[in-house]
Amino acid sequence: MGLGTDVGSGPGTKENQKISKWAGRTCTKSGTGRKTATGRNTKHIGDLAELDFMLQAAGHGFAIAKPFGDSEHYDIMVDAGGHIWRVQVKTANLYRNRTFAVRSHWSGYSHLVPYTPADIDFLAAFIRRYRIWYLIPARAIKNRFTLNLYPFGARRSAAHFEKYREAWHLLRVRGAAP
Repeated sequence: MGLGTDVGSGPGTKENQKISKWAGRTCTKSGTGRKTATGRNTKHIGDLAELDFMLQAAGHGFAIAKPFGDSEHYDIMVDAGGHIWRVQVKTANLYRNRTFAVRSHWSGYSHLVPYTPADIDFLAAFIRRYRIWYLIPARAIKNRFTLNLYPFGARRSAAHFEKYREAWHLLRVRGAAP
């Protein structure tokens, strides 16, 4: 059986809600990854965000795959019926007031490099506490190292990424660049 047949018929099903309950919990698993200021392991939090993304994508009817290892710039591959999207999953953190920041870069040997369409097709940003997903096309990153998200409102000029909130439909575009 594939993942798509095991997780229920949609993102709001009881099965997915049970599996996704980690969203409100503290992650303290030891292992690789650095600890946050609150003592949480960032690698573990990232792994759980990837799992949640896979469940949500499967619930929306997509086939998903995870590349072996951590050497690619993307975490998940999404099959949109003939086109494979490369998706980098990131967890957004509260920056200040009602702004959430998500890193939109990878680390080179001695410098930071923003994601480009050569690296990924989408950056999936997850605001864990509120269970909000943003599916941002790589072309919208435009050499930014950090993306600020305003799920609870902001000045019109600051809310650039709101159009990508829960934008699962963007993955359905077949054979075209996002």
